[in-house]
Amino acid sequence: MGKLGSAFFISIVSIAAMVVAAALFSIVFFISSESIRAIKEVGFGLFSPNWYPVWVDAEFGIRTMLFNSIILALWTSIWVWSIGLIVALYLHRFATKKEKEIMLRTLEYVSGIPSVVLGFFGVVVLGDLFLKFGAWTAQNFLNASIMLSVLTLPFMISLSYQSLEKVPREVVEAAVALGAKDLSVMVVEVKYASSGLINAMLSVFNRIFGETMIVLMVAGGANVLVRSLLDPIRPLTAALGSEMGEVEIGSLHYSSLFFIGFLLLVGSLLLNLLTNYLTRQRDKWVKG
Repeated sequence: MGKLGSAFFISIVSIAAMVVAAALFSIVFFISSESIRAIKEVGFGLFSPNWYPVWVDAEFGIRTMLFNSIILALWTSIWVWSIGLIVALYLHRFATKKEKEIMLRTLEYVSGIPSVVLGFFGVVVLGDLFLKFGAWTAQNFLNASIMLSVLTLPFMISLSYQSLEKVPREVVEAAVALGAKDLSVMVVEVKYASSGLINAMLSVFNRIFGETMIVLMVAGGANVLVRSLLDPIRPLTAALGSEMGEVEIGSLHYSSLFFIGFLLLVGSLLLNLLTNYLTRQRDKWVKG
């Protein structure tokens, strides 16, 4: 009976793995096949700065939107990484049991807020504050960055905290025995938990880069390269989300939007591969 149950479990897991792999392959194949027309007809013009898909002399350049996506993701990620790691270290090293309970429970609630609700808050509340303080537009780069930070900060704190909690007590005691002070002990713990922290950091970046609803609602929708925190911008995901529902199926515009989707998918997959590689390398370094 035990062997039969084990065989059944292995079969279910194998079938599930094959279904997931087939689904992933199908998605990649479908998106890439729909973007072939744009690649053939527009070519390197896809990486020009101008996106005017409905003009008589239509242009389908995504370079400005791509740069805005990268800049927004990097800027926001740096703040989320810094604040998230500091808060996680405080919870791990200094917070009382009651403080941990309250903070972690609050993070659970915040992480459950839908992105569309955060976008609505950014439009109605934060956007109004920007106008009162003299900003020339309510929807802008900084508004999007703040809302994306609220969206991803709970994940960064939780994942970092869990990684730090997994550091063996023997490692900390050995550092203290060698005369390490609080700051040095924290450095040791961060190094030991580096694989989990790297995973958290790259996962947060991936989440920010691929977020659609928030940037669609509060980034501003202007296809201009950001030069100040209050400039309106239009990342790739915003263009995809706003235009896909209205574009003519099979048109060059339609194919160009699928090329954007293909680019985002490839970027996400490469980032996941990089995350797995760096995590394995750090695990090998920690274990010697």
